[in-house]
Amino acid sequence: MAEGKTVITLNGLKALTEASSIGKQVKPVYFKVSDADIGEIYPGIDIKDLPSVWYQANISGYISVNDSTVQFILDIPEEEATRYGKVFGLYLEDGTLFAVAVPPYPFPPLMRQRFKVQFVWEQIESVMNFEDIPFYEFDQDVVHLDAVSTITLALFDVQEHLVVLDQFKADYYRFKDATSQKLLNHEERISLNEQKLSDHELAILDMSASFGNLILENSLEIGLLKQYIGG
Repeated sequence: MAEGKTVITLNGLKALTEASSIGKQVKPVYFKVSDADIGEIYPGIDIKDLPSVWYQANISGYISVNDSTVQFILDIPEEEATRYGKVFGLYLEDGTLFAVAVPPYPFPPLMRQRFKVQFVWEQIESVMNFEDIPFYEFDQDVVHLDAVSTITLALFDVQEHLVVLDQFKADYYRFKDATSQKLLNHEERISLNEQKLSDHELAILDMSASFGNLILENSLEIGLLKQYIGG
């Protein structure tokens, strides 16, 4: 399964370092999500806040993997997922952007957006305060969330294909209508030409009849002239 990427920001590293040195704890409280691409993320990235933020909420829960690893769960219900979820940020109680996370693929709007963000820090519970964040004892919840995300992506792909199919159908009927109109125009031109041809044929027949009558009259006159000369 595809994995996302999480990095601690420069200010997050400063907060952790200070907490380690004086025996205090930092307290992650809430997260934000953005639909903007911020480029490559790397440990110690110097970023103060996320651009184009469209949603903010408290961290949904956490899972203690071991003494140095913890996973946070960020959950956005489908009715509140109004835009793409491309970049997530975790914030400390004082508003510091502690970490930046990018999912393995952008979460589509109008579908549930759930993401697990993992941190590794030596003796993490000694420097991080998880008070007021729901605790998940088993990792099965995260597996379920990953499955939901995979299904969500598949449904989004189906929706995209349906949009393409609808566009294809519209193009087909538009082309069909245009072709039918062109065919109708050609049929009208053929009918008009056939009428003109019929008119020409009638004119030729009239001319032939007139010419035949003229020949007959001339023949009679020539015959009479011969008789006159002979007499």
